Amino acid sequence: MQTVRLPLREYVKYLTVRDHWLSQREHGTPFYGNSWTPFLTHEAMRDHVGRMSFVEDLVEEDGPLGVLSRKLTKVFFGPPATVTRLHHDTYSLHAWLSQVRGRKQFVLYPKSQAHLLHAGEGECAGECAGEGAGAGEGTCCDAAQSWFDPTAPDYRRFPRARRATPHVAVLEEGDTLFCPAGWFHYAIALSPSITLMRNFFNSANADRFVEGWNAAHSLQTQPQPQPQPRSQTETQSVPTYATPPRPSPAALEKGGHRREGQAAHHQRRGACSRQQWRYGRCRGGGTSHNPSCESSLGL
Repeated sequence: MQTVRLPLREYVKYLTVRDHWLSQREHGTPFYGNSWTPFLTHEAMRDHVGRMSFVEDLVEEDGPLGVLSRKLTKVFFGPPATVTRLHHDTYSLHAWLSQVRGRKQFVLYPKSQAHLLHAGEGECAGECAGEGAGAGEGTCCDAAQSWFDPTAPDYRRFPRARRATPHVAVLEEGDTLFCPAGWFHYAIALSPSITLMRNFFNSANADRFVEGWNAAHSLQTQPQPQPQPRSQTETQSVPTYATPPRPSPAALEKGGHRREGQAAHHQRRGACSRQQWRYGRCRGGGTSHNPSCESSLGL
């Protein structure tokens, strides 16, 4: 995976200019402006993002959860053929995704079909849950990830995926998709794309969020072996961990439990090659190359 740092204005040029210098460094995979969190530092931008009316969101904007709330609202942008590999979001969080510019295709699977998607299986080459995460050879580091590619299915490698039921949608500008907690989703940009995404919990998954958060950070609360000091005055300390506060009972009662319905409508589209997507020649049909894990862009 490559990471390149450059001014935002230069990355915008890369999205719109065919022969931009950054294109020469792609090595088959476009650079992806992945999980940008401008709302942490640019307060004026927060006024432009509201809450969805169709689903309850209990992550408070102010108070102890304020910083977390701003981290959970992200922007994804990139050229055609940028890919988010099949996964489900951590900490049992719901998500909605709104298409601001361009078109993006999503493929979703219910969380009950994780075993059909071979989640947690596959080669762990440092891209699953970080370099050297301790997983054995032939296993994936993170059960929230799947190496199955729904746009170029390899049923010899992933035979159970034949029995999985995809829900496919193409978001146009102004469209919003709701992805319930635990649902696996894959995304690929069909044109230069900007997507606004928010993770959140509500009365249906607040307890699972707190449980998942604490489980993921439990190692930080356990006694850790202290390394030998390099000198009499130099020592190392273990960072402390604070449990995120639960939403108040009054907040949990507001709105009641909502049913987690079907995440996306059925809509199949012809597959196109990366070169067709990259230069706007995708009109359905054609062949699909096997997308690898997405490249990222540090901004």
